[in-house]
Order: sequence, then structure tokens, then C-alpha cells
Amino acid sequence: MLLAAFVGTATNIAVPVLEEQFPDASLATVSWVVSGFSVAQVTFMLVGGRLADRLGRKKIFLQGLAVFAIGAALSGIAPTIELIILSRIGQAIGVSLMLPASLTAVLPEYPPERHGSVVSWWSAMGVLGAAIAPTVAAGILELSGWRAVFLSAVPIAVLAYVAGRRILQDGIVAEDPAPLDLLGVVTGTLAVGGLAITIVQGRIWGWTDPKILLLMVITVVSGTVFARSSMRHPEPLLDFGLFTIPTFSVTTLAGAAISTSTSATWFLYPLFMTEVWEYSILEIGLAMTPGPGVLVLLAPIAGRLADRYGYRWPMIIGAAMATAGTAWMAWQLDPGGTYVVAFLPGTLSIGSGMALMLGPANAAALSGVPGEQLSSANATYSTARSASAALGVAVSAAIIGDTAVGERLSAFRASWWTMVAVMALGPVLLWWKYPRNERG
Repeated sequence: MLLAAFVGTATNIAVPVLEEQFPDASLATVSWVVSGFSVAQVTFMLVGGRLADRLGRKKIFLQGLAVFAIGAALSGIAPTIELIILSRIGQAIGVSLMLPASLTAVLPEYPPERHGSVVSWWSAMGVLGAAIAPTVAAGILELSGWRAVFLSAVPIAVLAYVAGRRILQDGIVAEDPAPLDLLGVVTGTLAVGGLAITIVQGRIWGWTDPKILLLMVITVVSGTVFARSSMRHPEPLLDFGLFTIPTFSVTTLAGAAISTSTSATWFLYPLFMTEVWEYSILEIGLAMTPGPGVLVLLAPIAGRLADRYGYRWPMIIGAAMATAGTAWMAWQLDPGGTYVVAFLPGTLSIGSGMALMLGPANAAALSGVPGEQLSSANATYSTARSASAALGVAVSAAIIGDTAVGERLSAFRASWWTMVAVMALGPVLLWWKYPRNERG
């Protein structure tokens, strides 16, 4: 989990260097080194979850690690920007295979009363990977170069592969499963991929561009066929029956709302610090560290609280704290504000709240799911969060629009308050709809 989050974020730092290395490529093309990874990961996550349930979690986890390591190696030695992008897409497909299986291969090894702690540690590693990525990547760039940033993941993946072969167990594997819903696989992949590309490229190409309109048509048509196939097939790519489980449906919706907001606001904060407070890249990295830091520190405590008292109240309190922290910064951040007053209290509140929310929510989502569907359910939950995160960034970018640098303060505020409203849906949904008699 840490490795997947690290490589998904570390490459952002290398984009300016890649622009210099490949001067004939446009920024839109170079940005697909990052966007292509995100789109491919979201697109193939459901397939990865279904394969893990059908063929064995250990097997798919290890195969995903192998694909990931090969993609990382190829992206580090690729001679052209196009081959780097293709290698990164391959690396992301590896992530989409290993990520759903990474948790569900481990979870059955622990008794249910410890699942909150296990998932909280797992979730915290994702935050830690994303938090350390900019600093580590900047250090690698300073000491070596952009190729080393890509190649740095290879030895860790190899070690994880060796350890996984020795330690992991396959657990529950579907016996004599029905034929896989191939129509659903094709149309579901087209629908999720089309939506992801539309979100990522809509602002760049323009929402009325013929390519975007075609992608919208493909997404709607594929999504309709996918939904019909999933409801009729005995072995669907996406089991809509999961959404009849209250603990899964409510936490998935609440998690999507919170992911939409956090991704958008964390996309905007560095822009604000650069343009309004005139922070350097190093100052921005240091300024944004306390939030993820407190999350990682508190996640194990949050897991133990969830194990002891159930998931409901930690999630509600955590989502409310994250919303309050976001609202504080939307209110306080202005040209005359100071970091200690305007930013630090908000980011600490968000980090503490997300510690209470992230792990327990993921554990709660899986708590009522049959063992043979754990990987598919985890993939569905992760896909919803990832797609929502991309949506949040796209919405915030659309609100800013073509506002000139230095004149974006009102646009920043509009985007922040929009995301406060979206994030507030999380605690409201959890308080209103999460079963009160469910310990977890």
C-alpha cells in the first residue's frame, strides 16, 4: 500500500524535469505520465478485485507486483516520453491487481475484532507513502535524476514479491465459479476508463471538444450495458448486491464524498501557498507535512478504538473533524493570514479526523461482505474513492478556470467552500444511515 501510494505521487515532482528532458513534448503530453497512471489504476481496479476472488489473492497479488516492477523498470529506462507513459500505464495495471488483494489476503489472518486495527494500519501506509513521496523524490532528483525516481520502486517490489511468496496464504477462493462476465469486463472497463479520462482531460481539451463529447457517449453507453450485464450475470464484474449491505453502501458513499473534498483541497493548498504566501517548494512540503504526519501517528489508535467500540462513532467524529478543519482553512486562508493560525489548526484537524475515518470506514465497508467477495468489495470501495478524488480535482480546476495567477483568491474560496459542503455529506450520511445497532 505504501509503495503504490508513493509511486502515484512521487512522479509529480519529476514532471518539470521531464518537460526539460523532452522539449518536443507538450505539457499536456508530459502530464499523462501522472494522469495515465491514475486513469489506468481506476480503470482496472474492479477487474483486479474480481480476479483475486476467483483465482486466489496471493496469486493475483504476486502477479500484480511482478507487472508493477516490470512497469517501473521500463519507465526508468524508456527513451521516449510515449514509452514512459505506456510503461507507467503498465505499472498502474500492476497496482490495480495487487491493491485489492493486498488487504484481503491479510485480513482473514486476523480475528474480526482486530480488523479495525489492521485496516487502519493499511490505510495509514497509503497516506504515509503519499506524504513522503514529494520529499523523497526531490532528494532523489537532486542526487541522481528522474530515471532514479522511477527505478527506486523496483527493489522494494522485488523484496515484497519474495516475502509474499513465503508468507501469504490464498485464503478463500471461489469454487467452480461461473464463467466471468466478459461483456461486463469490456463495458465496465470502457465506462470507468471513459469517465476517468473525461474528468482528467475535460478541462484541458474543453468540455465541448468532440473528443470529450465522444468519451461521454462511450461512458454512458458502456455504463448502461455494464449495469444491465452486471444485474443479470451470475458472476458480474461489479456485484450490485454489495450495495444492499448497509455498512458497505453507506461507508462507500461517505468515503467518496470525503475523497472528493480532500483531493480537491490538497490540490489547491500548494497553489495558494505559492501564489499568495509565496512559499518555496521546500516550505510547502514542510507546511503540509503535519496533517499526514498526525494521521499516521493516530491511525493505530483509531483502529484500536474501532475494534473496541465499533466503527460508527469513530467514523462520524472523524468525518466531522475533517469537515471542520477544511471549513477553518476556507474561512481563515487569506493574504494576511499566518501559517500557525490559518493553516496548521485546520490541517491537524483534518489529519486527526482522517485517522479516525479512513481505516475504520474501509473495515466497516468490508465487515458485512462474504469472505469470497472481499477482494471485489475492496476494489469497488477503492475505485469509488479514486474516481471521486479525480472528480474533486477536476471540479476545483474548473472553478478556478482561466483565472490569472495572482487573482485567484476568490476562486480558491469558492472551491474550498464547495468542497466543505461536499465533505459535510460524509458525517451526515454516517450519522443518518449507518446502522446504529452495528458494532462493525
